Amino acid sequence: MNRTRFRNTVLGIGATAAALALGYFGVQQLGRNNMFTIAAAVGGGGAISYVLQKPNQPQAPSNQPEPQPTPVKTQRRRNKS
Repeated sequence: MNRTRFRNTVLGIGATAAALALGYFGVQQLGRNNMFTIAAAVGGGGAISYVLQKPNQPQAPSNQPEPQPTPVKTQRRRNKS
């Protein structure tokens, strides 16, 4: 496991623990319905940012033209008379 992957894993676990703690204490201070509203807003913001994000690397144009489909040869049946 390389260093970046390990760091991201540790940060992800830490962020999850922080979110759980914030939710637990937030419910006690703000109330259940307010926390549901906050969770829905954060989830909606995450979904919107996922849909609207641009790809990191644009696709490079290919220099080769697309190959044309090859025609299929058919055999003719002869009528035997």
